Amino acid sequence: MSALNLVEQSKRSAAFAAVDKHVGPSVRVLGVGSGSTVVYAAERLAELKQQNKLHPDLLCVPTSFQSKQLIVDSGLRACDLDDLPELDPSAPGSFASIDVTIDGADEVDSELNAIKGGGGAHLREKLVAAASRRLVLVADYRKNSDVLGEKWTQGVPVEVSPLAWRTIKRQLERLGPRSRAQGAVPTDAAAVAAFELAHPVASLRQAVRKAGPVVTDNGNFILDVCMGKIYDPPAVELLLKMVPGVIEVGIFSAMAAEAWFGNEDGSIACRIPRSEMKKQD
Repeated sequence: MSALNLVEQSKRSAAFAAVDKHVGPSVRVLGVGSGSTVVYAAERLAELKQQNKLHPDLLCVPTSFQSKQLIVDSGLRACDLDDLPELDPSAPGSFASIDVTIDGADEVDSELNAIKGGGGAHLREKLVAAASRRLVLVADYRKNSDVLGEKWTQGVPVEVSPLAWRTIKRQLERLGPRSRAQGAVPTDAAAVAAFELAHPVASLRQAVRKAGPVVTDNGNFILDVCMGKIYDPPAVELLLKMVPGVIEVGIFSAMAAEAWFGNEDGSIACRIPRSEMKKQD
């Protein structure tokens, strides 16, 4: 088996393991992420459905056009986030949020902060993740790093309004590693660089089989903002998001509870945030 096929097999095994652990008959609402690894998660969901091991009325909330097609092709029921009913304490069968979301990632650091948006779906992915009781990430070993920006060098995906993307780009590139979002509480950490480069370098993402820029499922553009290594993901996420015209940032800080990785040798690994591991020790 070639090295590439071995990695794909390990990604598949990691996705299957994550689904088997977190998606059972008690899960009523499932968030389905986007990307190559989620294809394998959908494959496993289809198998479990055939085996009658899923909730009979399972609702799947997609994060992109791709994931909605995966849900439908798997014979599962898709549901928009806004279609979920409000919690009614008098109705035990109701629900207020997504039980668990399984999604991919472009890079995951030691605290399970993640960069997402390589596929341009990070706005919907973050909406679904924020509405979930638990976010589980699945990726291959190439996405596993100690610090964000160490392996993913394409930049942080930032979804922006097309109306003034050049102005937004200039504002982003004026930021410095010790900049802090307006209104942020001053701390000693403000003296520490939040990212590596002296100033970010932003580029408009271009389409591959279409002339012009990538247009997201929401009708927006994407700026890929290179910042080098990101030492303080929550601060950088807030800093980028406070620039007028920025709609969503592809940094997911302190959102994931668990991450599964397919390793180079075909094995799989599961880990939790490093700080949580220290607490358990």
